[in-house]
Amino acid sequence: MRKTFLLASLLAGGAALALTLQADAQGQPALVIQGGTLIDGNGGASVPNSVIVIQGNRIVQVGRAGQVQIPVGSQVINAGGKWITPGLIDAKSNWNWQYGEAYLHWGITAAMVTGTRNDQGIADRDAINHGIFEGPRLYQGVLNLQGGGPKGERRDNYVPGAGGRVAHNVDEARALAKSNLEGGADFLGSNDGDAPPEVFAAYADEAHKAGKGVVMRCVGPETRGKECVLAGADVMIHTGELGVQMNKDPEKWKDWIGLPPDSYCDMDPAKEKDMIAFLVAHNTAPEPDFMAADRGFPSNWKRVQQEDREVFNDPNLRAYYPEFAIHDLWQNVEDAHNYLTPAQYEVRMCGFRNHAKFIGDLIAAGGQAVVASDIPQTAPGLGVLQEMAVFQEDAHVPPMKILQAATKWVADHFRIRDIGTIESGKLADIDIVDADPAADILNMRKIDTVIKDGRVVDRSYHPWYRGWIFANDPQHLEFSPNVTARGWEAGLKAATFNKPPFVGLLPMAPPPAIRDPFNSPTPGIEAIAPHTVIQGSPDTLFDIRGINFVKRSVVYVNDHPVPTEVVNGTEIKAKVSPNLLGQAGKLHLDVRNPLPLTNPEWGDKSNEANVLVPFAFTTAWSHNKY
Repeated sequence: MRKTFLLASLLAGGAALALTLQADAQGQPALVIQGGTLIDGNGGASVPNSVIVIQGNRIVQVGRAGQVQIPVGSQVINAGGKWITPGLIDAKSNWNWQYGEAYLHWGITAAMVTGTRNDQGIADRDAINHGIFEGPRLYQGVLNLQGGGPKGERRDNYVPGAGGRVAHNVDEARALAKSNLEGGADFLGSNDGDAPPEVFAAYADEAHKAGKGVVMRCVGPETRGKECVLAGADVMIHTGELGVQMNKDPEKWKDWIGLPPDSYCDMDPAKEKDMIAFLVAHNTAPEPDFMAADRGFPSNWKRVQQEDREVFNDPNLRAYYPEFAIHDLWQNVEDAHNYLTPAQYEVRMCGFRNHAKFIGDLIAAGGQAVVASDIPQTAPGLGVLQEMAVFQEDAHVPPMKILQAATKWVADHFRIRDIGTIESGKLADIDIVDADPAADILNMRKIDTVIKDGRVVDRSYHPWYRGWIFANDPQHLEFSPNVTARGWEAGLKAATFNKPPFVGLLPMAPPPAIRDPFNSPTPGIEAIAPHTVIQGSPDTLFDIRGINFVKRSVVYVNDHPVPTEVVNGTEIKAKVSPNLLGQAGKLHLDVRNPLPLTNPEWGDKSNEANVLVPFAFTTAWSHNKY
């Protein structure tokens, strides 16, 4: 028995395609897009009157009408008079939960989370892939490498939940790379260039042996530009500070590690030509981040400012999007004249123009660059389209190449094989737009339909959107260390904690004894282990380290007391039962001391420790290695 339906995709701004469904009551029918002009992402000529057949979440056939057999009972999207492209990919996302619907609304179906999110990133990735909440495909780096400084003396001040670790030498770099890969990383990345090139080369080597891409923030001072390429970078965030190595006065800029494009102002044409040849030969793609690093200088900045206001006019988006994040964005896009002197403005404008020229010249010479939003410096989702506009309007890159820079080139350089183009066997992530993006890249904003994972996306915003499931606090940014309010705890420690005396000549002493005072001090938490526990785990014993624990201290989980053992004044153990671990999300733990308190001005409970509980289906996570 067959039924025919007429559906209108829920769109914000733009007419919907008529979607004719001829669904067999038994099983899922194929989805067919027919009649539109196909731009498949490979850079060849557009294909008019095309047919794309999708089965499940994969593309199974692509061709011209008459050359592709349409399965009986298919759901058919009539794309006549429209253009079909691969779904867009954000090459640099600092992911937070509130971006999910907006990414899809603007046709961004995948994002590279180079601002790494540790176990939480893996939990988000897999929750989206299992349909728990809407969002783009998230590709994760788990933890970024940070250099140990020129003498290897930088301390690794890592705390559980943070996004990076210091590697002081080649062995530590390889160990970090292997841990990340075992923890589910889709690629590997670095936060700086503050180590010798061989440290980054070892890290990249482990990634490449595993078939993974490498993205590096090559800002020096020891490793930048060409050294980063030679170390194995596939993608160079902020163009890898190449401007420092292309200017006429190397001595003037040798210590420049700032993100703004000032150093490009003195760009030497001969050095630019050599650098372009070098990048082409090594197949390395700069990621310019014009919208973030060069903010205020693209030629249509007034349009950007207006767009960034209008994007939050939808009350359903505004219902859950944190207000402080909106105002942070608006502050990021203010006029550069407001915070630069005339002389600074002139240098930076000169630098931006040469930075844009370099990217345009690189692509014209056969090289590649990738498009990124570097959110939260840009509006969610829209930031990718704004960056594409700068590629066209200021770098003068042809629209077809810009489309590749936001699709195929990103996938290729991150070594992710099943997205980025519309071809048989690829995941079915597709945008359908009302005007030809190969004529004007701004036409990518005229979105009619977004298909992700073989399914037509509801592009509207919903006030009940639940992407916050792994947030420490739904009203704030999702990602932060597992123990909150560290500044508060440090102040409490200084004001109330009686450190044990030195023993002999060494600063060593037994742990503080368990006290049972009449007036209790306010407790504080410094660390918790484990910090990630998979959904459905049995009784789990947590070890909490901190200050001011007393005989009758009690640990609360989500405001419920749990069995507590006070080991000493700085250590507590708490048992959490399976019923509390049965729901994925975050467990919020705090310690409470018996009243009355000696110092009530510090509050009646400790700061919080947040334990991540990924869904039971989560495919890979760190198992608390970090």
